[in-house]
Amino acid sequence: MKNQTSLLLIDDDPTLLFGLDGVLSREGYKTYTTQSGEQGLDIAKRVNPDLILCDVMMPSPNGFDILKHLSQHPETENIPFIFLTARTVEKDKVHGLLLGADDYIIKPFLKDELLARIQAVLRRRRKAMEIAMQSSDQEIFHLRTEIASLMRTSKVDWEKFVDSLFHMLAMRDNETEEHTQRVTQLTEQTAKALGMTGDAVTHIRWGAILHDIGKVGIPDSILLKPGSLTDEERAVMMLHPQIANQILMPLGLPAAALEIPLRHHEKWDGTGYPGSLEGEKIPLSARIFALADVWDALTNDRPYRKAWDHWKVVEYIQDQSGKHFDPHLVDIFINKILPNRKRSA
Repeated sequence: MKNQTSLLLIDDDPTLLFGLDGVLSREGYKTYTTQSGEQGLDIAKRVNPDLILCDVMMPSPNGFDILKHLSQHPETENIPFIFLTARTVEKDKVHGLLLGADDYIIKPFLKDELLARIQAVLRRRRKAMEIAMQSSDQEIFHLRTEIASLMRTSKVDWEKFVDSLFHMLAMRDNETEEHTQRVTQLTEQTAKALGMTGDAVTHIRWGAILHDIGKVGIPDSILLKPGSLTDEERAVMMLHPQIANQILMPLGLPAAALEIPLRHHEKWDGTGYPGSLEGEKIPLSARIFALADVWDALTNDRPYRKAWDHWKVVEYIQDQSGKHFDPHLVDIFINKILPNRKRSA
């Protein structure tokens, strides 16, 4: 089976780019090529390659600018990077390495040397990832030990308990934390607008915090995949509400706190999952959360698309009233919650 490691090649010399693409493709690498620095940045963000090989001297942005830009964004900061350049000035090499490049190869280069140095960078990257995963596993084990200790006490601090569970997931998928904070706040605001108080608000907040806890049971190859999922991968991802229920049910959390993790992908018209519930058979907390979740997803950037503007999302939610969303909640969300958010923004 051929190596499907992906390489992004950025060089404004079309002849060299063509030859380099041919050599690496024949070695079994999946290659993406461009003569433009701007296009290179776009491709890097879209496909998240395993390694980037980039010329230094190009029309703006040059190679140094590209590496600097990539290193400032969480989704691309850890992509290994090799400069390929005809510039032999020592200070340029030092500058490139100080910016974070993994290697600096002078043109012209021998094919075997290039392949060996690519393999060396990828090998170091794999080793670093293994060490990071071991560290993460140790932290998760520590959190699980803390949770087990909490469960043995006669009086559980539920706030600390929920927080510990959430951090178990956030350690595997760091984008989860900011999303969860935003969507929890919005869910809580909507619940209060409906007149909920006391434990009802507390439990809906816990449910929102733990809504994706079932993803701890989804393989990293699917959970952390930067591109779109296959049908088979999507089917596995859709198991996370049931996994959440399996995790949370035995722990003794209030039943109301389990509604959102299990039912947040149900839809008003019955086309959701895992239970194909419809209308008011879906718990109120899950119906509230569905609005907050979709709003947050569409109003924030994703690797595969830019955020929608406010009114485009409002139109989408109105269109989904009676389909995805509870029509009564749509009216409250649009007319009471969103105007307050716009004024406070």
